[in-house]
This record gives sequence, C-alpha cells and structure tokens, in this order.
Amino acid sequence: MASKLKKLTCIVTGRVLAISPKYYEGKVEKAGDEKTLIETYICREAKKLLKLGNSVKKVRELLNATDFNQPVNENLIHELVFKKTNKKRNKFNNNSDFITLSSITHNQTDPEVKAFINKIKHISY
Repeated sequence: MASKLKKLTCIVTGRVLAISPKYYEGKVEKAGDEKTLIETYICREAKKLLKLGNSVKKVRELLNATDFNQPVNENLIHELVFKKTNKKRNKFNNNSDFITLSSITHNQTDPEVKAFINKIKHISY
C-alpha cells in the first residue's frame, strides 16, 4: 500500500507541493510545528526570486501566479527568505556567478582586425 502524499501550499504563489510523509515530517521538525510550516512555506522558485530582490508581486508575475492574491506580511517574507538557520550551509559564498572576461574570450583576434592593426602600426606620421 502506497503512503498518501502530504501537500504544502506556497504562501507567495499558491503552488502546491506534494511530498512524502517522511519528508513532510522533516519539514515540520525544521519549522517547529505543523501550523508554523503551513503558515510559512515558500516554494523554492519563489524563494530564489525573493532572494534576488524581487517583490512578492513581481515573483507572482514571473511565476504566473497572478491569480493568487493572498496577502502576505512583507516582514515575515523577509525573515523567512533571509534567516540563517544552518550556519554551515548559509556561510557567505564568495563565488560569483560571473565568469572573468579572460575565461570567456580567447586571445586571438579576427583576421580582419589583426590586418587593420598591422596596417595602422606601419603608417608613419
């Protein structure tokens, strides 16, 4: 007999997450109690967008949840998104998403540009 999936609804988007009872119990334990989990659950996609500085309204637009109009407390959202629960996991990550210019480009120029540069070098003033 398969165990019945538990459901959590995102307070930002209204999206429903169906999870196993075991995973659900782990989330309840982390939240403290079931009521707190239900009142504070934010789906992964919404949390990522909120961390990037988007407003709740913008997140709803980006995730096509504009028909979900449940009011949310902005202070609660900020606390949930930016709280530090696990010091080891939430340490400041100094890695950047940006790749250095030298690793993107290669050190060759286009043949036309190279010819133009050589032509300019040989012009006497």
